[in-house]
Amino acid sequence: MFIETEQVMKENTIHARRAFADGLYTVMEGRRKIYDALREEYINPEKAAADRETYRRDFTNMLGWPLTEYDTLKDTPMALKKTYRYDVYNAKAYAMEFEVLPGLWAYALYFESKTEGEVPFIIAQHGGCGNPEAGAETFEANNYNGMVRRSATFGDGANVLCPMLIMWPDRFEPAPNDKEDEGYSRSRIDARLKQVGSSITAIEVFAIRRMLNYFIGEGIAKKGHIGMLGLSYGGFYTTVTAAVDTRINAAYSSCQYSDRYRYGREDWIWGDNASRFLDAEVASLIAPRPFFADEGDRDDLFDYRAFLSECERTVPFFEAAGAKDNFKYRTFDGTHEFAKDDEGIAFVYNAIK
Repeated sequence: MFIETEQVMKENTIHARRAFADGLYTVMEGRRKIYDALREEYINPEKAAADRETYRRDFTNMLGWPLTEYDTLKDTPMALKKTYRYDVYNAKAYAMEFEVLPGLWAYALYFESKTEGEVPFIIAQHGGCGNPEAGAETFEANNYNGMVRRSATFGDGANVLCPMLIMWPDRFEPAPNDKEDEGYSRSRIDARLKQVGSSITAIEVFAIRRMLNYFIGEGIAKKGHIGMLGLSYGGFYTTVTAAVDTRINAAYSSCQYSDRYRYGREDWIWGDNASRFLDAEVASLIAPRPFFADEGDRDDLFDYRAFLSECERTVPFFEAAGAKDNFKYRTFDGTHEFAKDDEGIAFVYNAIK
């Protein structure tokens, strides 16, 4: 009986693995061409302009529960905890917890402006491996470059809400006693939620919307004066939340808007969403409201060229909505960071002041 040497076996196995993997990419490329055609048939600038609410409903259904039942669940009694933390950025900072669903408490930092009279309301969303304190630079300077401080103090000031997303690395938190095999893995939680018709995105967007309900009910967030902005994952949530919730009057996504074929994490993908919604189609649901997007020209996570390509696909959607000037995009001299200049903040602030 002939027995191959260990080296020959390894070489054969490596060859087979590479051949199979290369074949998968060939198959994917072919499927993408099919799905691009399906998406172009499903939605285009003219169709989106003519029936935006139907597409918004379809997008919400794609994200899943509880957004699919928002109109019913939004009136569920919501318990609240509010604790004063400190004074900073011409504001009083509070730690707040909202029971957005029975047994589900969502945390946020809230900066209540000391400016007399009414001021705009801005949701400032942190990104991956972050939290509200990081976004607010509570402990140290970082790549948010004063995102919260500048939002709170721009112009005449603003009330700023910083919701928490489940973004921390697993090692930062102990696993629940009965979930030691999973810990707090975002991807695993997302997979479990998708098994039951939900997704981590649906849950977190729902939580942001319920928080917004509270501030609108308190007369703090006023109709026509609500904006949202964020860095990285925060930019993703800004785009998606503004697409779903028309009460957000202007949005600014930094260092995340891009080609979802090239940059497609598990929690940015739902079923066969390429046949309906990639980033440009999601942004079409923000139109005709003002939307600003930017990308660092030295970002080591997202190639600015992929960003520019998706922005070019987005322009016709705003043109068809009669709001060409309401979509602004640019690259800036920087890395994966919230831009150090105020162009994006000014864009949002001036739209909602």
